Amino acid sequence: MSAGGEDGPAHSPAGSPRPATFVTAMRLEAFAIGGNVVRTGMGHVRAHAAAQRLASGIEPGGAVVLAGISGGLAPDLAPGEIVVATSVRDPDGEQLDLSGADAAAVAEELREAGRSVHLGPIVSSKTLVHGERRAELARTGALAVDMESAWVARALSGHRLVIVRLVADTAGNFMVGLVKGLVALRHVRTTVDRWPGTTPSGPGPGQAG
Repeated sequence: MSAGGEDGPAHSPAGSPRPATFVTAMRLEAFAIGGNVVRTGMGHVRAHAAAQRLASGIEPGGAVVLAGISGGLAPDLAPGEIVVATSVRDPDGEQLDLSGADAAAVAEELREAGRSVHLGPIVSSKTLVHGERRAELARTGALAVDMESAWVARALSGHRLVIVRLVADTAGNFMVGLVKGLVALRHVRTTVDRWPGTTPSGPGPGQAG
């Protein structure tokens, strides 16, 4: 389901570069991004099922941007800042590596637009993370935690996936952080739309470069 009420990825006129397909979990995220957005629903079960449907509907190697809010784990992260994932780890400890070139290109585009961006690993959880569990995940070196990325990345292993997470909270201040995260999310599409043409097509998540 998309923010605009249409299902499936966006299409471009013949002969023009195909834009990235934007994916979010929540309706609020989709409206913040604007335009045609594929919405998965929250949580690992819905995210994986929606991503599998999406994978069958776009060409192999097609560019996809999974964007949305997350919990910040690194102590130097502030609400409204951006994490572009270089890898994502699931709750069982399996890590899927993402394209370093694509992640770096998106991070550079966002920085040139004046955003504060961090590149690094993220982790996914099946439940909301609080307290000691949050501190435990932070000690692994992950920058942020969400509830969808690992399952979306697995389903889209044959596509160019970039994961852009806006920090909504850092062990506190959730409501203030949510607002800052959603406001920052509004600027993602216009910046990241330029990404697919800035780097050559590479392998999908979990594949060797």
